[in-house]
Amino acid sequence: MPAPDTFGLQLAKYTNVAASAILIYDYFVTLHSEVRWTRGRKWGLIRTTFTISRYAPFAGALMTSYSAIKTWGTQDCAPFNDAVNGIHFLGIIASEGLLIFRVYAFSGNEKTYLIILLSYGLANLMMCVILSVAPINLNIPGVGPLCVLEGARRSALPYGLLMFFEIVLMSTTVFLRYRHYLGSHSALVRSIYCDGLLYMFCIMMISMFNVFIIAMLPLSYSETLNAPQIVAHSVLASRILFNLQVSAERPLWLDDRSAISMESLSRMHTFTAQPGGSETASQIDET
Repeated sequence: MPAPDTFGLQLAKYTNVAASAILIYDYFVTLHSEVRWTRGRKWGLIRTTFTISRYAPFAGALMTSYSAIKTWGTQDCAPFNDAVNGIHFLGIIASEGLLIFRVYAFSGNEKTYLIILLSYGLANLMMCVILSVAPINLNIPGVGPLCVLEGARRSALPYGLLMFFEIVLMSTTVFLRYRHYLGSHSALVRSIYCDGLLYMFCIMMISMFNVFIIAMLPLSYSETLNAPQIVAHSVLASRILFNLQVSAERPLWLDDRSAISMESLSRMHTFTAQPGGSETASQIDET
């Protein structure tokens, strides 16, 4: 039977390689949705954010998988690991940006929510960068050896901040649901609300598991959810966006005498509550 540390390292290698395979599989499964969503869409803030969140994880996950199976020996792994960490940060930031846009759309395009969420997200980002990069001695014991697929206990702190940010996004979504759409019986709003909460809850849970694994288990397990974290962000944030577009163009009612045709997926939609629990859909102008 292998030693616990050996088992932890092997498990981390398997999960990171498996995450890369899942990302590639999901890409081809949702490629038609991406083509449909991007067709005719001008390059703006939302599309740029989506593209980064969609494609940066490929580099991050594949580089992490490569690092997991490579024996560095006397080679200097620091530049490679710094590049991997930077790509992971970029992919997660872009995915969180999509989630912020999603909440912004659900709020009816109210800029107050956008400003608050962006400000809190920026503060979280600065704290994560400081905790990950700055040479600050936090007196947290537990640091893995260099050029081995092991992290440090202190890396649980950025994941903890990320988890709380997801909780803030979910709480804001619930608040908007009961403030603006309490009397709504629209399947459109229910679909957007439930899909968004489910996917954000999944992202929050994987962040929580990452905190637990890094903080509580032996360091050989610390990188078990490294690539899965960025893959989950990319896959789920993209699906939220795709589902938002599909739901926005789904007919609210049909009868035997009329049919409502689908609009092209060209812009992000917002929803404004109307008296009596009905909704109207509008479009966000991209810059």
